[in-house]
Amino acid sequence: MNLPRIHELMRLSALTPLPSVAAIRRTVDGYKNFQALLAGYRCGLFDWLEQHGPAERPVIAEALQLRGAHLGAFLQTLQDLGLVEREGNAYALANHMHGVLCNSSEWCQAETLEQLLAPHCGWSDLGLFMDNEWIQNTPPEVAATHDPFLGEALRLAAHLAERQAQHPDQWLNLLCFDGSHGLFGAAIAQRFPQARLIVVVPPETVERVRQLLELHGVSARCEVVGGTPLEPQFPAQFDHVIVFHSLYAVRKSIDDALLALAGCLDPGGELCLAHWFCLEACETAPGGLRDLDKAVLTDSHSLCGIERFGGRLEQAGLAHPERHDLAGEYGQTKVHFARKPSAC
Repeated sequence: MNLPRIHELMRLSALTPLPSVAAIRRTVDGYKNFQALLAGYRCGLFDWLEQHGPAERPVIAEALQLRGAHLGAFLQTLQDLGLVEREGNAYALANHMHGVLCNSSEWCQAETLEQLLAPHCGWSDLGLFMDNEWIQNTPPEVAATHDPFLGEALRLAAHLAERQAQHPDQWLNLLCFDGSHGLFGAAIAQRFPQARLIVVVPPETVERVRQLLELHGVSARCEVVGGTPLEPQFPAQFDHVIVFHSLYAVRKSIDDALLALAGCLDPGGELCLAHWFCLEACETAPGGLRDLDKAVLTDSHSLCGIERFGGRLEQAGLAHPERHDLAGEYGQTKVHFARKPSAC
């Protein structure tokens, strides 16, 4: 039996696009805008305009060897995004945009875009990231200005400095489990210049973290070791133990990890934990894109049971649990504190 060919059956005049197609097109436009921005970085347009702008299209096309037939649409797209501006027939960088567009600035965001496309990043292929066969590779080293944990690290370091000022306490011997590959360790060491730190990171990143701490001028006061919060293997000698986004990998053994962390504290010492938590019963809420951000960054689900976490700290032998919320790029970071009783 011969099956009819589809073009023999379909009347093109009857093809009316569904209204809901518009929602998909809006999302696709976001991808196209991303590609326009990426192309601006890659072809050197932004750096060239910083040096030679304002310039007319023929001059830009000749200097950068760009296709003149499409350059008008390309530049208009960048203008629509607020990245370049036009006066008459000449184009220049928009006011206050050179800092994020040009390689001469440490805040140039070209590397941030490239990292999104790198194979190690779940955003490069979210379908692959969602597959059960996904294996997270250690991300490459990036400058602090491109590190996705920069805001998190700076906010917690500032919060701890404020806490120390309000509650005078010793900050001399610190144990830090750093889920940001050394960035938070550097931030807290700079905030507490009198302190000595042991920074615990995944074993495969130890040398990289040592180099980062040296870059930020704190390596003389920091020892870097490989490990996890589940098996810290340190005696009770620290006045503060800080766990920065490091419990996700041991989420199935958190009670054991908290007990081990409490064992590292001197009597009267304080434990601080900073993590993302999901809603009760792992419910979802608007803002799923930020939840996916957290998943891609940690290759893990956020911690569960925020309403029970204070009790878990007490179960580990700690007292006076408290919780603070720090608002950030990815939502609320839950910061828990608890002390080891002085009588222990």
